[in-house]
Amino acid sequence: MLKGKSISKLVWTVLAFAAVIPSAVSQPVVARIPGSVQPSSVQQVIDALALTGVVVAPDQIEFLSGIRSTKESASIQVVNTTNSSAGTVKVKLRCQDNHECLPFYVLVHRLDKLNISSARLKAVSAAAADVPQNVIRGGEHATLILESPDSRMSLPVICLQSGILGQTIRVASPDHRQLFDAVVVAPGTLKGSL
Repeated sequence: MLKGKSISKLVWTVLAFAAVIPSAVSQPVVARIPGSVQPSSVQQVIDALALTGVVVAPDQIEFLSGIRSTKESASIQVVNTTNSSAGTVKVKLRCQDNHECLPFYVLVHRLDKLNISSARLKAVSAAAADVPQNVIRGGEHATLILESPDSRMSLPVICLQSGILGQTIRVASPDHRQLFDAVVVAPGTLKGSL
């Protein structure tokens, strides 16, 4: 009888594992390996480099980190470049809309074998420096100046969005009870109307 109970326990244990294993195997596994990227991301990087005048093949690109994007077809642009070694250039890229993805780096190998100098990439990165940069970043504290024809007041706010000069962004009072639309006029300064 004791032997029968042991076998019964063993059978129930095996059946319990058999019930759990299929559900564990069927759940999707998220890759956390740096450099694991979608083929569409490789093409987006190739397209961004092509806009700078540098044509590369997919096997020349090495991702230094994965891309985490909110949109699958985010538009990517070259920010700047750094020579890493002979024939290899480290390229910093980002989404045109900062809300879509974080900046990331790739290495472009064998540029010298294709007779493509990294000078083109450097020229593009210099042109990217002319792209308006955010004057105010989301989460920063700033001063909001509210004006009407007969009064003017200033109050501290927290920026809810990043913005460049002349852009209208959302800001909130420090206690987050009041929300305002304000125009970025300088670093740390916004204007609104009463």
